[in-house]
Amino acid sequence: MRVTVNGAEAHIACCLAGAGLIQVPAYDVRPHLESGELVEVLPQYRAAPMTMALLFPQRPRLSRRVQVFAEWLEQLLLQQVCEGVTA
Repeated sequence: MRVTVNGAEAHIACCLAGAGLIQVPAYDVRPHLESGELVEVLPQYRAAPMTMALLFPQRPRLSRRVQVFAEWLEQLLLQQVCEGVTA
């Protein structure tokens, strides 16, 4: 069976339905791994982490709103994305 999807949620749903193996970011499947619905295989072959960036228009002075948002987003990503990442 061949399945084509265009999003992590559909990819995960196919895997949960038994359609095969997937390679997605750990934060997308963490609840399924913790509950035992999914099991990590071949952990020694994990893909290298991808860089994340916040893009905004360049200005001489960054607005306070953008600064606060960037700081909030950084903390959220550190908690949600980097949690459990091993080097």
